[in-house]
Amino acid sequence: MMEMKEDFFSNARVLVTGDFIVDQYVEGIVERISPEAPVPVLRKIQESFRLGGAANVAVNCQALGAKTTLLSLTGFSCYPYDLDLLLHKEGLNGDNLIIDPSVRPIIKTRFMADGHHILRVDDEEIVKMNIQTQNLIIKRFEELVHAVDVVVLSDYAKGFFTETILRTFIDLGKKFNKIILVDPKGINYAKYKGCTLIKPNKKEAYRAAVCDSTEPIEKVANLLLDQIDPDYLLITRSAEGMSLYSKTGQVQNYPTSRKEVVDVVGAGDTALALMAVALGAGISIEEAVKIANAGSS
Repeated sequence: MMEMKEDFFSNARVLVTGDFIVDQYVEGIVERISPEAPVPVLRKIQESFRLGGAANVAVNCQALGAKTTLLSLTGFSCYPYDLDLLLHKEGLNGDNLIIDPSVRPIIKTRFMADGHHILRVDDEEIVKMNIQTQNLIIKRFEELVHAVDVVVLSDYAKGFFTETILRTFIDLGKKFNKIILVDPKGINYAKYKGCTLIKPNKKEAYRAAVCDSTEPIEKVANLLLDQIDPDYLLITRSAEGMSLYSKTGQVQNYPTSRKEVVDVVGAGDTALALMAVALGAGISIEEAVKIANAGSS
C-alpha cells in the first residue's frame, strides 16, 4: 500500500449527507439482579453523547483531515445534549444541519457495564418529510455540490432520503462529475442506480439480491451490478476482508489483516470515511479500498 504523509487527505473535499442520529452512552456497574425481575440492575456512573449515523461518517472524514461538510436534518430534542457543542467538538459546523420542529430527533441509547454492551434502546420515529423541508435540502445540496470532490450518501432508512432527494442527489452528482459513494439500507438497491460505488456488507448484499446464503458471492455481485449499474460494488465481508467488483467485470479481493474480528460496531462508517477521503485526495479506487480495508479491520 502506498505511503501517505500525515496531511495527505487535507486536500480532499467531502460532502456527507444522510440520516442524523445521536448516540447516547450510559455507563455503570452491575452489582446485583433486580428483585422485580431476573434482570441486572445497572448503577449509573456517567452518560455521554456522540454524533451518530451520517454525522459519524462526517466525524471520521473530518478526523482524517478532509474538508468535510455535513448536510442533514434533525429536530428539537428533550435529551440533555448541546448539539452545537457536539458538532464543534468534532470540528464540524451546523450550517447545513437543518432543524425542522416537526421532526423527532433519533437517539440510540446504549447501556454499558464494565465495558460490555448490555442493552440498546432506540428512540426514533421515521421522518415524514414535508415538501418545504425537502426543497430546502435539495437547494442546499445544489449550493454545496460544486465545491466538493466526493458525495457520501449514508442511508440509515430513517426517512432523510426520500425518493426525490436520493434521485436528485445522484443525478446532480453525476452531472457535475462528483464521486458518489453509497452506504445502503433496505433491499431496494435500484433506488441507488447510477452511483459511483455502493458498499453493502455481505449479509445486506445477499438480502438485496434475494439470494440464499449458499449461493456464490459472485452471483450476488453480478445481480446487484445489473440492478444498480454502479461503477463499482464493494462488499465488506467482516473477517474475510472486502471484495471489489467493477461494471467491466474485474474482481479484486482484499483479505483482512486480522485473524479475528471482535467488534464491528462503527467499522462500516470508518471504511466509508476512509474510502471517501482517499478518493477525494486523488487515490485510485484500488488503493482506496486497500486503505479502507486496513483501517477498518
